[in-house]
Amino acid sequence: MYIELRDINKSYGDFKASDNVNFGIEKGKLVALLGPSGSGKTTILRMIAGLEHPDSGDIIIDGQRVNDIPASKRGIGFVFQSYALFRYMTVFDNIAFGLQVKKADKKAVQERVTELIKLIGLEGFENRYPSQLSGGQRQRVAFARALAPNPQVLLLDEPFAAIDAKVRQELRRWLKEMIRKLGVTSIFVTHDQDEALDVADEIIVTNSGRIEQTGSPLEIYRAPATAFTSSFFGQTSELEDYTRFKFFDRVDNYDKAFVRPEFIKMTKKDEIQKYKNSAAEGIVEDIAFRGNYIEYTVNSNGSTFIAHRALDEEKVEVGEKVDVFIYRLFITVGNEVRLLKNGSIREEMVVI
Repeated sequence: MYIELRDINKSYGDFKASDNVNFGIEKGKLVALLGPSGSGKTTILRMIAGLEHPDSGDIIIDGQRVNDIPASKRGIGFVFQSYALFRYMTVFDNIAFGLQVKKADKKAVQERVTELIKLIGLEGFENRYPSQLSGGQRQRVAFARALAPNPQVLLLDEPFAAIDAKVRQELRRWLKEMIRKLGVTSIFVTHDQDEALDVADEIIVTNSGRIEQTGSPLEIYRAPATAFTSSFFGQTSELEDYTRFKFFDRVDNYDKAFVRPEFIKMTKKDEIQKYKNSAAEGIVEDIAFRGNYIEYTVNSNGSTFIAHRALDEEKVEVGEKVDVFIYRLFITVGNEVRLLKNGSIREEMVVI
């Protein structure tokens, strides 16, 4: 592993920000630290950077313990959520700043900054000031400034939080492409699961100062390993009592049951439903247009959950009675997660 955190603990008074944190990151990977606010992800990032120091445990980068190495000597580039650009400096000077602090040769600075300006697609903007740039352009400058000294690790703290939705989508793709092209090991903090699923090679899920699960986006989404992860990913809804729905195995002393929209087939009463005899009746309580699908809030058997229908399917109205068939669901027993499949169908017949 290129970056390793071993038995890391960090407290602020009575608050445990990092609770025996352990994980490893391979060289060249783009990794997301994902979790809700207060889950400890930014503290981890800052400890790797050397801006905070663990109370105990070891931080290893490229085989070297860096706990006692100053932030300026760790070879790390840091991109802040607020960009932290110098407003009185031009684009060129902002990117050159780290190199000039290290007293790099003037010609080398010119070549490196010119190379990075081309890389981030801002040729012709060299003499502009941050106030003359869009949010997306400022973020690209912050990215280039962090890369200028050729860091061995790039850290990004909520890099897309201050950018509007459309530009955020474009920057996600751009960042992913740049990281892969450059091959620099990168970690970014986010609380947005869609962002992590879209961008990261690997996700590290944090909660209450602990690591809940690590793995690829597909692995974590399809096979949550803890009770928290099963409820955090996807558009999950909790079922009041899953045993009210037909043909699911009964599990004694379970804690919670969760269902996602892709686990549900919702049909109008007069539509053909292959598993109609196994479906439950529901009533539509709310409707929301989501661009490429319609989202329905449905109440059935005392539970309220979300179901989706395609735009080309016949519209369902608020207050209309429907049939809902649940293919599968997650249940939790303590911190354990189990996937239950509806017994009325064979697994290979389920397409989601």
